[in-house]
This record gives sequence, structure tokens and C-alpha cells, in this order.
Amino acid sequence: MNYKIHIAYIFVYLKKIIPVDLQTKVLVLPNICGIEIDLSATLLPTSGTSMQSFYNTVVQNSAAVAAYATPSKIRFSESGKETRAGHPVTQVLSLQFPLSDPLRALRVKDYLKVKYIYIRLSSNMVFLFGRNDFQQNSAPAVEYKSTEKTAQVIYTCKSWFPIGFTNGSWDSNLPGEFPLNFFNLL
Repeated sequence: MNYKIHIAYIFVYLKKIIPVDLQTKVLVLPNICGIEIDLSATLLPTSGTSMQSFYNTVVQNSAAVAAYATPSKIRFSESGKETRAGHPVTQVLSLQFPLSDPLRALRVKDYLKVKYIYIRLSSNMVFLFGRNDFQQNSAPAVEYKSTEKTAQVIYTCKSWFPIGFTNGSWDSNLPGEFPLNFFNLL
């Protein structure tokens, strides 16, 4: 069999197990309303009846801690570019927070040791940042900058798939309705 037939079979199989209607409009445009950092969780890709098997993650043995970040200064983005090896995705999470307290050095140290980050959205969904393959094979890269008043931490994760959702361990530091946008009212 030639490779075109193999590819056709793969697409037919994927269409059967992942029915996606690309014409359906996404009605909710969520905002990030909370962050948790985890230094040691055990993760398993979802299987079976999950809407996004493999991409979504079940968290076990989590010791996540709610981390304050200025809500308007939290940014997430991802981008990808096709290569000969596949379609790697680069995910970037940027946090900014006040840093002029007596525990400044310890706070920075914890932000730099992160293994996974839970990103809570105003839609009550939780992104899992840091899972880069079936099982994580490297922690996110961390860049840190600070002034006498604030700090900025930028996490970068190179993955083989777009970010997925998780059950998380959520102990929110902000309510799900904050920040509110008018798209969430539809």
C-alpha cells in the first residue's frame, strides 16, 4: 500500500473517534482567572470516553499551591510550525506579580521550580501547562525578571500537541466570574 492510502485510512479512523464540527462557533471567550503551581504531580492522559482522549490529563498526587499573579498580567499563547518530525507546539505562559514582601526570595524560588501549572479559566475549565508528551520528559523552561516592585516569570513548554484540559486540584484564589467579559453572557 502506498502512503496516501495509509493517510486516508488514518483520517477516516480519526473522523470516527473524534467527531469535530469545525463550523460550530465557539460562544465563550474565557479569561484566565487563577493560577496554581505544582512541583510534583503525577499525570495520566485521559482515555476512553474523554472528549479529547490523550490531550486532556487526569492529575493524581497533586500538591498544587494557589499562586497569586496580577490577573490582567497573565498571558498564555501557543504556536506551532510543521517540521519534518511533525508539528511541535510552543506554549508560553507569562505571569507578573508584586514582589516587595519579606518572603521575596523564597517566593521566586518556588516559581522557578515549577513542574506543572494549572490555569483556571472563567469558563470553569482548567488548562494544564507543562505536559509535553505522553509523560513529561522535561519541565518548562523558565525566564525571570524583576524590579523593586514586581516580578515577571515566563514559562515556555515545547510539546507535540496543543494544551489540553485537566481536573486540576483547584483551590482558586479568584472566583470563576472574574474577570467577566460580555461574551460569557451569551
